[in-house]
Amino acid sequence: MITALTVWENRISPVFDSSRTLLVAEIEDKKISNRHYEPFNPCLPSHFADRLNALGVEVLICGAISQHPADIIEAIGIKLLAFITGNTDELLENLVKNKSIVPAFLMPGCRNRNHMKNCKGKKIIPRQSKKGGGSNAAKRWNRAERSGQGKRTGEM
Repeated sequence: MITALTVWENRISPVFDSSRTLLVAEIEDKKISNRHYEPFNPCLPSHFADRLNALGVEVLICGAISQHPADIIEAIGIKLLAFITGNTDELLENLVKNKSIVPAFLMPGCRNRNHMKNCKGKKIIPRQSKKGGGSNAAKRWNRAERSGQGKRTGEM
């Protein structure tokens, strides 16, 4: 199995969209048989997806990821494990030993069952419910936007 991880130094890069280095590891017979680094540009997700295919990558592990690149990566059949954090060596060791990396390596805030649905590279902007109630975060966001303080950039 060929696995790619977006990395910063010896850790999973916290944000895919600003990562520049990919660690590609081939796991065979419960050991890492090949491991190398690849530069990449996350601003070109379709080129990145082509590069992952050329490398034979089956699984991509990364931190937070935007909707568009997540969709492209999943559309070409690569398993995406997003919102992952931690030391790359420890994470690879768990993969080699066939241990689950979830929830142990999930980013903070993604461990709560209610928040896990947002920790998959999908919708991460707070939304209001159909009844108009919405979450407290969505209510604060909407108040800030109405008062001119927020512009939906993630800042309140």
